[in-house]
Amino acid sequence: MKKRRRRQKIDIRDVIAIILIIIILLMIGGYMVYNMYFRLPTSSFPPTSDSNSAEEDELIGERFNILLLGLDGRAGLNDRSDTLILASLDQKNKKAQLLSIPRDTRVKIKGNWDKINAAYAYGGVELSKQTVADFLGVNIDRYVIINFEGLVKLVDEIGGIEVDVPVRMYKPLEGIDLQPGLQLLNGEEVLAYSRFRDTKGGDLDRSRRQQEVIKLIAQKVLEERNINQIMDFIEIAREDIRTDLTGREIGALVRLASPIMENGLATKLLPGSGKYIDNIWYYLPDLTKLEELLLIS
Repeated sequence: MKKRRRRQKIDIRDVIAIILIIIILLMIGGYMVYNMYFRLPTSSFPPTSDSNSAEEDELIGERFNILLLGLDGRAGLNDRSDTLILASLDQKNKKAQLLSIPRDTRVKIKGNWDKINAAYAYGGVELSKQTVADFLGVNIDRYVIINFEGLVKLVDEIGGIEVDVPVRMYKPLEGIDLQPGLQLLNGEEVLAYSRFRDTKGGDLDRSRRQQEVIKLIAQKVLEERNINQIMDFIEIAREDIRTDLTGREIGALVRLASPIMENGLATKLLPGSGKYIDNIWYYLPDLTKLEELLLIS
């Protein structure tokens, strides 16, 4: 009985770490991958072994790309994806990076120019994967979809997080009303903070705040040493994530946690500038820097 308890504690902390470092779940945190692996019906993943051998837990290729999509469940299932991040793993060098893609990025979707976040509304996760793959010139191996409701619930469960709000954020129609300064934010306030766009940097500032929120949430979750508390976090987000990662792939992610933590996580933003085209606001990416941007450094 003692052995099982000890092994469970290590597994949970490893999974939290690997999702923080590699998948980030962007809006919610690593505990959810543990939930997917152990709590979803067994039919969701292929059979796995108790062995930790590298031969059984493998990712495809030296570079493994996961598309992270953040959705607002209150906006409807077929709405546009609100957040897009490409998480890339370099298995050979044990490194990882997150590339944030502004949702207004102008790309071709089925031959027509549109905003990249429209792909989800037109064709769900498969069209989103194909659109991002064509745009960046990389393969998308797997996806993780996160509902923002999970962010709200998790932040409230951990008692909020301290955030230094840089400017007045006020957009009443979207429920955003934050004063500047260091303060403790609840779940709804953190969601508002991470989604606010009316700053000089627009979507780029928004992407930076999202990455900041991820790290702050993960830091607070990792401070919890009580196994029951961590299990509560897992239960909260049980229905707020969807993925096609297999059980063995998740096992491989767990094994990569420690070396990637040692090497650090690179976070990058797609460079570019905003412009109106046919009375529609787009983010025009600087494709001259794309090759360098995709290198996992």
